[in-house]
Amino acid sequence: MHAIARHRLVSLVTAGIITSLLTIGAQWPAWSVTPFPASLNVLVAVTFVLTGLLLLDEDALGSVSWAFVLGGLMWAVTWTATWEHGPSAVVSSFAYTHFWVCLGWGVLRYPEGRLANTAERALVVTAVAVIPVGNLVLLALCRPEELGYQADVWWYGSAVDPGVFEVVVNILDALTLGVVVSFGVVVTRRYRRASALEQRTLGPVAVGMMAAFAMAAVVNLFVYYPNGHDISLLFTPMAVMLFAIPAAFAAAAVRRHLARGRIAQLLSGLTMPPSPAAVRQVLRAALGDENAQIYLWVPDRGVHINSDGQPAAPPPADDTLLSLPVRSTSGAPLAVLSARSSLDRDRDLVDVALSASAIALENALLHAMVTAQLDAVRATRTQLVEVGLAERRRIERNLHDGAQQRLLALAARLGLAQAQAADEATAAAFAAASADLRAALEELRGLARGIHPPVLTERGLRAALEDVAGPLPLTVDLRVPDERYEAALETTAYYTVSEALANTVKHADATHVQVTVRRAGTQFLIQIADNGRGGAVIRKDGGIAGLVERVRALGGEVTLSSPWQSGTRLTAMIPSGPAEHRRQGTGDSQDVGDSQVASDSQVAAGRTGAGDDSGARQVSGER
Repeated sequence: MHAIARHRLVSLVTAGIITSLLTIGAQWPAWSVTPFPASLNVLVAVTFVLTGLLLLDEDALGSVSWAFVLGGLMWAVTWTATWEHGPSAVVSSFAYTHFWVCLGWGVLRYPEGRLANTAERALVVTAVAVIPVGNLVLLALCRPEELGYQADVWWYGSAVDPGVFEVVVNILDALTLGVVVSFGVVVTRRYRRASALEQRTLGPVAVGMMAAFAMAAVVNLFVYYPNGHDISLLFTPMAVMLFAIPAAFAAAAVRRHLARGRIAQLLSGLTMPPSPAAVRQVLRAALGDENAQIYLWVPDRGVHINSDGQPAAPPPADDTLLSLPVRSTSGAPLAVLSARSSLDRDRDLVDVALSASAIALENALLHAMVTAQLDAVRATRTQLVEVGLAERRRIERNLHDGAQQRLLALAARLGLAQAQAADEATAAAFAAASADLRAALEELRGLARGIHPPVLTERGLRAALEDVAGPLPLTVDLRVPDERYEAALETTAYYTVSEALANTVKHADATHVQVTVRRAGTQFLIQIADNGRGGAVIRKDGGIAGLVERVRALGGEVTLSSPWQSGTRLTAMIPSGPAEHRRQGTGDSQDVGDSQVASDSQVAAGRTGAGDDSGARQVSGER
């Protein structure tokens, strides 16, 4: 077998020549009388033999190889009946009956390479007993003339009573019909249980087999066996039907080779990096199983995950499910494929699909692991942001409700003491103390607003930015909707705009600034554009660098465009859910995030001393 597979072309040519010569020699007397049926017989024999040899190294299809080869040779020997001398009649009838047994046995062996159960083994035994053995009994009960042969051929039987002979013939015909019906039932059940790949083979095979059996039954009504120089035209449609059987298996082999190419084509069309779900769809299409699942092994977590990235244990293999390990190029465990158990009979295709998809699965796993790590980092940073924002609000409330209220009470007492002072010196001292207290109170209020402006929580982003932009010595065009956003986005937008406006006032010599804040699909856009002199850059430890860190803490990115003498445009894009998922309301219910405290503006932009002087513009216009 291995030698045939290694030297396939030579083997096929040699087998084809030998089979052709054997079939031609077996029916030599018929060539001058009925050349067309004789030629058709050569084609049938050669087709069976060559198809059987072609399928030797095909896993499931190879189960029919030797049955087809033997059947092809039996079909060739069948036509020795055309010689009409010697033992040709006995040899021909023996070969003809054994051809059908070989054919049925081969089809029943597909695709597992064996008979599936006791019932199928009993069917084959019955077929052998009814067809070849029954044929030998029939020959023993008659003379050659009764079957259409010449009287001088070699014969081992003797005639019995014609009535007895007719009864035996009827019994054998009935038993043969029962075998054929049983065979049809078995093949139909096989078809229903088969995989999609097997069904495309079994379909035409079953049709061809049953049509050939039907034609054999019709032929049997007129002539028991091939005999004489003239090959009856009744055998011609039977031969045509027989072509469908090896042709179906040959077509299946071609489809399998094409399927391998299709697997490679499907995998080459995957986007990079591929997702586990995309690889799963490729495998489903390649294997013809819409329920196939891939479970990736994540060694760092010690669990399998499904194609959606959720932890899931692969189901154990049973009568309905196949569970196959997939290994990486280094041989390490990579995944488990769960598919219909019938695909086990197409292991060559499954193995090709898994081998071809291994690299894609490795990439998908790496991508999934990196994505999971990034999600974890983002989640951790978001939690830190939320903690920072909550702490800022707590400090702002404590300053407002505690220290500021105490200082206001103290200011009231100083005013009362000043009014009750008996001499001017004492009154002047109280007045000076009250002025210092008012200054301290203003500084405390400014500090509280810098930590977290109450107006942002109470009235929203637009109102807070209006408070920032109002006192500025330039025109600020606020394109900010009145709607509320998540607290983390509002806080980030507030400090980003405040810092940018402070830098614009201090360094840009601008007269107009346009501020845009809106949701753009799944992104939250913050953009500040001025008509100043440009030349700004992001400097380490500068104010803009602090904004960059603030935005990155929420998974966003900042871009700066500032050509010399052409203005400056600062844009921040932050990932955000769709509009229908945005959070509404004010107050502590929005306590979901802020950025790093270290880089925040200490006082809202536009107030005295706003901004961060560490990023002041130098000769290059740096901010």
